[in-house]
Amino acid sequence: MTINQRQFKLHPVLNLNAPILKPCYLSLCLSTLMLTGVSAWSHAEDTQVTTAYASLPTITVYAEHENESPVSRTSINRENLDKTGVTDMASIVKYLPLVNAPFSVAGSGTFFDGTGTSSYNIRGIDANRIGLDVDGVDLAEATVSTYIPPRSMGQRGAGRDYIEPEMFRSVDIVSGTTDVSTDGIGGRVSFKNKSPEDYLTGDKTLAGTFKAGYSSADKAWLSSVTGAIGNENLKALVAYAHRDGHETKPNSKTSAFPADWTSDAVLTRILWKLSDQHQLNFTADYYKKKSDTDGIASNLFTNYKSDAKQQQNVDRTQFTIDHIYRPNDFILFDKLNSKIWYQQSNNDTDTSFMNSATVARDFSTTYQEKNVGLKVDASKELKNQKIKYGLSIDQKDYSSTKLDLRNGVPSTVVYQGGYLLDSALKRYSVYMSDDIRFNLFERELTLTPSVRVERQEFRPDITSYSDVQARDFNYVSPSFSASYQFTPDNYSYLKYTRGTRIPSPTEMGGIYQTMPGNPSYIVIGNSNLNKETSDAFEIGLRNTSIDGIKFDVTGFYSKYNDFIDYRNYGMTPQYPFGYYRAENLANAQIWGGELSTRIDLGQFIPNSDGFSIALVAGKTKGSAKNQKNVKSGVNSVQPEKGSLTFAYDDPNKVFGLGLTATAVGSKTASQDVSTYQDNIKYQPVAGYAVLDLSAYWNVSKFAKLNVTLNNMFDKTYWDYAAVGTITGTNQASLIDRAAEPGRNIVASIEFKY
Repeated sequence: MTINQRQFKLHPVLNLNAPILKPCYLSLCLSTLMLTGVSAWSHAEDTQVTTAYASLPTITVYAEHENESPVSRTSINRENLDKTGVTDMASIVKYLPLVNAPFSVAGSGTFFDGTGTSSYNIRGIDANRIGLDVDGVDLAEATVSTYIPPRSMGQRGAGRDYIEPEMFRSVDIVSGTTDVSTDGIGGRVSFKNKSPEDYLTGDKTLAGTFKAGYSSADKAWLSSVTGAIGNENLKALVAYAHRDGHETKPNSKTSAFPADWTSDAVLTRILWKLSDQHQLNFTADYYKKKSDTDGIASNLFTNYKSDAKQQQNVDRTQFTIDHIYRPNDFILFDKLNSKIWYQQSNNDTDTSFMNSATVARDFSTTYQEKNVGLKVDASKELKNQKIKYGLSIDQKDYSSTKLDLRNGVPSTVVYQGGYLLDSALKRYSVYMSDDIRFNLFERELTLTPSVRVERQEFRPDITSYSDVQARDFNYVSPSFSASYQFTPDNYSYLKYTRGTRIPSPTEMGGIYQTMPGNPSYIVIGNSNLNKETSDAFEIGLRNTSIDGIKFDVTGFYSKYNDFIDYRNYGMTPQYPFGYYRAENLANAQIWGGELSTRIDLGQFIPNSDGFSIALVAGKTKGSAKNQKNVKSGVNSVQPEKGSLTFAYDDPNKVFGLGLTATAVGSKTASQDVSTYQDNIKYQPVAGYAVLDLSAYWNVSKFAKLNVTLNNMFDKTYWDYAAVGTITGTNQASLIDRAAEPGRNIVASIEFKY
């Protein structure tokens, strides 16, 4: 019985099992694609589109790749964030075929965890294996939910949603292993903050915008203002955004828990051109969000006597200073970028309920991560070479508290303190890459050898646990790419990258147990973990040989070693109710493909200027094998997905419309040897197809209206990333509450000066 059946089927007219709505055509096309092992990127309007693509119209599609670079990087600019109705971390990537944002509506791991988006999933890899940064500074890591029983490292006690999309000029997404300038094995999402030069164009010395918006799915209002002032040598920007809303309503029988939330974001940036050679940039970035949720059904997890109330507070503060140096004819570099930063992130959750008829329980956790660092990047252009190199040094300090009160008094049964040992992680890294260009058969061949060397030092404050001790890690990660311009309209590349991820402090030092001296169970990290590594291969082709048609295809294969998760050692003399420890459980391999095509119909059909069609699609497969040679699939691999957009953009840019059909395949999670799992049965998650309509209208040069109608036909459906691995005695209720929103609208109006 699938998630689309029995009590989950709300609208008989929109029966999800109706053949017309099953994306069979997508599965067929993508299965064929998988056999050929190819893939590509999704697209969107970008202000940096090269001349080869300048004739393509402005359409409501989703990301633009780097045109002549051997990397799967997509970029979504400010205009397309508005056009597609982006309001949060998840909606940024809603149309990308192999990028998802796992979301939990009722606690990520246990009753005590907060709701929300934990991270991104890229090509079947998620959580802390994906790098996230704002202007090059890493966002705080997600913390492991260590409470009994652990549901795996994939379940998060505190996620990584510390961002406000209204503050961004663009979002860059690298699929697969990142280049040597950053670490990671699964990809990276980089959020680029607004800057004064985005507004002070031409001869402007003063500019500003005011925006008001509304999202009906969670009845959320947005108000934001951005102002910029400056001249050739000194520019400044101030931006502020406020949102307030309620729970997101699922399109199902089960209501969401009542919630009220507010968020505020402030961004200040100063660009100071000291001379033709030197520039200083100062940035202050602050974000906070407060959520209050009532009526949380306690029996979803354990048999408590009352529903619960939960309050969650999240905030992030970042300060950076950038120095850009462009010397005249210097032998070591043409440009040197230096950055120093300080960032502090907090994620606090408090849950209150009646533990019994006479005992009131209040369970609170806090998580704090401080990050201070320095990074230097240099580049040098020679006759047939471009050399890039750099170094970075940073220190992250981690701390947490855990307090379990019974009628206002700390419990004598459960250990009071933290769910993560206070610790510090110091990182030192250097990297170098060299683009070497050759002329081969009258065409350019570029070979790029690269290497990254890193050292990390883990230092817990308490080392009385034998499983958690100080530990040093060192690694060398090489990579190599070759790209060739077969013709002026055909760019191809082949790439290999060795990726490495050091175990996080929560994986090495996370802890939850009964009181010392009276132990019955323990969930603990392990500082003897091996590094997770990947060997990633990618091949791609980009073609623009026909005017008005742009086609990209890419195939990838990655082998991962030493995936980390909990292992259940069962009952031991010291811990008769269970001993759980982080271990390197399994190896995995993931392969797949993406394709993208974009057609300007005006090039082929008379009187059709401004009309265009775009298709993006992708599919991934995966398998895993543990140390006992037991094989399985990989549950983090998402179903196949494709989006087809038919759009019209007025040649004079006065208005535009985009109709997007998105189809997603079905998938049923199974026993996965790469993660900790109980012996349970997962519910199948059926495929679906939905239609979205977006429109924009430049009312005047001072005002613009954006409207997006999502899920036009009010379809009831579920996202595998959110519900695919939900377990528990109330599995059905949890899944039903996690249905995606029905028909909803996102609208905004912006006034510009």
